[in-house]
Amino acid sequence: MLQVVAYGKSVVARVGKFSEDVADEDENCRPWYLFGGTRWPLPAAKSSKSGRRMALLWPEEDPGSDRIMNQLMFVPPSSSAGVSSGQKLKMILFYYGLGRWIPLKPGRVMFTEARCPVDTCNITLDKNQTTDADAIVYHNRLAQPDHSRPPRQVRSLHLLY
Repeated sequence: MLQVVAYGKSVVARVGKFSEDVADEDENCRPWYLFGGTRWPLPAAKSSKSGRRMALLWPEEDPGSDRIMNQLMFVPPSSSAGVSSGQKLKMILFYYGLGRWIPLKPGRVMFTEARCPVDTCNITLDKNQTTDADAIVYHNRLAQPDHSRPPRQVRSLHLLY
């Protein structure tokens, strides 16, 4: 269950029993993704039984909720916040190029310069990487790639300007 508490104009999210993912002393601070944000996520807690992350990130994990804040404050359990630690890079393919996504640039520089809590991402524009991409972002229209979607691949359709 997601409990949202408003502090002025900023919003702080607390994810039910999973609040240990965010340091308590930072509750009143704006999250890292808002201008002037100082609250940074910690690596997500793992279940001692299954070894899987406990954070609720996908529609089927918490039906009817808005998971955006959970996703923005998520750091994988095996990650050190803001440090790549030699982990495999996640490839994000912008299928139709960067167009309106300026100032994004291919590569990792945007993630490291912005001090993203998860800096193990790499932006590519190479459509030949569709089968290897961990995520494909489409803008304004969805193309059906000429390959089947690997089970681990996420596809996102962005319709906002």
